[in-house]
Amino acid sequence: MKDLARRAKIGKLPVNWCNADATTSSVMEAVSFVTPVLENFFIRTVVEGIRSTCEEELLNRCQEFIHEESNHSLVHKKFNASLLNQLGKQPPGLAMVGRLLDRARRHLSISKRLALAAALEHLAAVVSKLYINQETKLNFSSNFAKELFDMHAREELAHRSVVFDLWLANGASTRINRIVTIALVLGAGALYVSAAVPWILHQKTGKRIIKTWASLMIFLTNNFQNTLAHTPFIDLFSFVRRDYHPESLIDDTHTKQV
Repeated sequence: MKDLARRAKIGKLPVNWCNADATTSSVMEAVSFVTPVLENFFIRTVVEGIRSTCEEELLNRCQEFIHEESNHSLVHKKFNASLLNQLGKQPPGLAMVGRLLDRARRHLSISKRLALAAALEHLAAVVSKLYINQETKLNFSSNFAKELFDMHAREELAHRSVVFDLWLANGASTRINRIVTIALVLGAGALYVSAAVPWILHQKTGKRIIKTWASLMIFLTNNFQNTLAHTPFIDLFSFVRRDYHPESLIDDTHTKQV
């Protein structure tokens, strides 16, 4: 992703750049907007977490993780700047996510912050696995956007175990705490998506409410069966198992570059 970050220009970005569909593009944009906020939390948490570990192999993995997440954030910010030229401002819900993570950083112990970061990284890995399994159905009209999401998904899967292992090294919590943590992550994620996606779609439809909701309903109707069939409920809630480890989520063929 480093080479992608160095590119001078993204190029002209169509309004509906994914599948030539406003709703699909809106979902992808909501993901891109929240990515730098999450990655800032990951980086700060891991930086603090490695202060109490002396295992060289884990330390090296954490440093590589920080480097990759910094690159992810840099490229998404560049992409988001292009999106802002079209939308005018950031979507609602993004500030909420930022405030929640800031409060976690200020009020939770490092062990609990690592638990939260591990749960968020688990969600990112599950979404990345889903993206890769479905990527043949996605048609990008922006080469930059395609490379960005493809590379990010593979790098997320490649370093999916780093935060979890750092959490274990700092003393992992009980199963009840895992259940509460993943439930909070999924709940906050659902709130963000339900606020951000309709708002972005509203901007794309020229702020016409009827067209916005019609587009959303058509998307949900057309994708209802596919959503039910491919929503990774088992993967999402595997985080609460006592024997869970992120390595079991996929085989490493998912992490190979295309």
